[in-house]
Amino acid sequence: MSRAYTAFVAVLAVLWLVMVAIDILFLFYLYRPNFLNFMHIQFPLFVIIPLPQLITYLPGTFTAIWLGFVIAAVAAFFILILYRGIGKFENSALYRMGEFFALNYFLSVIYFLLIDYAGYPVITPIGSSTPFFENLFLLTNAGLYEELISRVAYIGIPLFLYYRYSMNGQRDPSRPSKLPWYRIVWGGGYRFGKPEITVLVASSLIFGFAHVTSWDLSKVPQAVLGGVLLGVLYLRFGLYADVLFHFSVDASSVLLPQGYGNPLATPVTTSFFSFAILIFLMAGAVVMVSYIIQARNRMVRKSSGYQGMRNRSLPAACPKCGSSDISRFYDDFYRCDSCGNIFKKDQ
Repeated sequence: MSRAYTAFVAVLAVLWLVMVAIDILFLFYLYRPNFLNFMHIQFPLFVIIPLPQLITYLPGTFTAIWLGFVIAAVAAFFILILYRGIGKFENSALYRMGEFFALNYFLSVIYFLLIDYAGYPVITPIGSSTPFFENLFLLTNAGLYEELISRVAYIGIPLFLYYRYSMNGQRDPSRPSKLPWYRIVWGGGYRFGKPEITVLVASSLIFGFAHVTSWDLSKVPQAVLGGVLLGVLYLRFGLYADVLFHFSVDASSVLLPQGYGNPLATPVTTSFFSFAILIFLMAGAVVMVSYIIQARNRMVRKSSGYQGMRNRSLPAACPKCGSSDISRFYDDFYRCDSCGNIFKKDQ
């Protein structure tokens, strides 16, 4: 890593912040005039076990009130990620947002091009012929509701129960030092040990195949990728980070460009969205190369020849979690590969 790469990610993070800020402002303006429309939508209450299983439909009044709660939660999470990103950017969820949003778009576009060339194009259920308020509900609601029934249900609850109540979990070296009750939903602060990687893979596969019912099989690999990125954000930072990421991927595609019926969308917002996506696509290639280099460096560090040198050149342990799996970030800054903490050698 280098200061130049950190500055590069900072630019991506700022672009992401601007895009999401516009989305949230649009939602506040659109919610009240569409309140009665939302009341005509029955809320599908479902769980994923492992495919979506409908429990019942809740009345439209719940839909309208719930959507207002989702918008308020997204706005609060936006303020939180901005607050935590100021002053501690390299250690924040905002840093990962810049990387992950670019990487997700880059890999998704490559996959869509390949699958289309193979003759199996991804058919989206979100179309311009659908009433705008229905698309608005579907893509705004997904950011929070789908995270509750996927990341919380298949990562947060299993990990909390494993570390809190099982004998193996209490002895596991990956066990967090603190496990307050709210971690069962809020997540965050986990290392990437075997239990975390296990539930991350399982939840990502479940999340991917859950899209079969509303999309088709060709959507699954791309949805699994999204599940991995969302799971990492949930494990490392918490519910607020993966909800914001999910919301930004879904809502921006309907709120900013013209063509989906948003009365607030203009040629300016459409051009901005196109410009932002183009930047993220190109940046995604850079992030991909960076991750490949980081993975290669980790493999080199695990070799026996390198281990003899590491104790003289790297800190002995992460000051946050105590792990010795450490790599150089840039200059005298280091990254813990277990918990993601960025720190100076003398800390």
